[in-house]
Amino acid sequence: MTVGVIVLSASWPLVAADPGTYREFRLGTSTSDVIAHAGAALRDVKTLHERPALLEELSWRPPYTTGRDSIGEESVAAIVFSFVDDQLFKMAVDYDRSRTDGLTKEDMIAFLTAVYGPRSTAPVSKPSQSAIESLDTPTVLAEWRLGDTAITLQQTSYDGRFGLVILSVPLDARARKAQATAVTMDAHEAPAREAARARAQADAEKAAAEKTRTTNKAAFKP
Repeated sequence: MTVGVIVLSASWPLVAADPGTYREFRLGTSTSDVIAHAGAALRDVKTLHERPALLEELSWRPPYTTGRDSIGEESVAAIVFSFVDDQLFKMAVDYDRSRTDGLTKEDMIAFLTAVYGPRSTAPVSKPSQSAIESLDTPTVLAEWRLGDTAITLQQTSYDGRFGLVILSVPLDARARKAQATAVTMDAHEAPAREAARARAQADAEKAAAEKTRTTNKAAFKP
């Protein structure tokens, strides 16, 4: 068990000098900055909503490397970066099961306590869910609150995968509000959008039919 913790610690920060920083990524930085550090491309960024705030998401996996930094030493399977108005507000880290196999939640909590200090004594909150989230909703095991940064250790109930969520509390609140407003706006405007889509489709079908008629009329020989 101890070996597993040592392996994990090789990839994690040894001190929480800046709890809003994970690896080379830092809360509050721009989308382009995260793209550059991740070695990703702008096309990899998914736009979730454009109003009332720009909400974007980038899914990233560590690149395969050889030598000292080989994938065998990498504990992270993937990280999902979330942005609000070009600011990174959340990092959702998914750990590779092969790197945490055999570790208990107590092991993970102990390791994070060594990094971030004593965990919060407040009641553990439930993670928010979205319409596209998988049915395997993670269970929150422990939380840390350092200034405006909240750090949450989670574990899925189905396959036991561990995850870490690091977020800016103020920016997260802003993103949640924008998300709720965007959903309301989309629902309100849905009938008008559907009517416009139906009109456009009818016009396209009419134009296609007229084109076919004109072509056949010119070529038809009784």
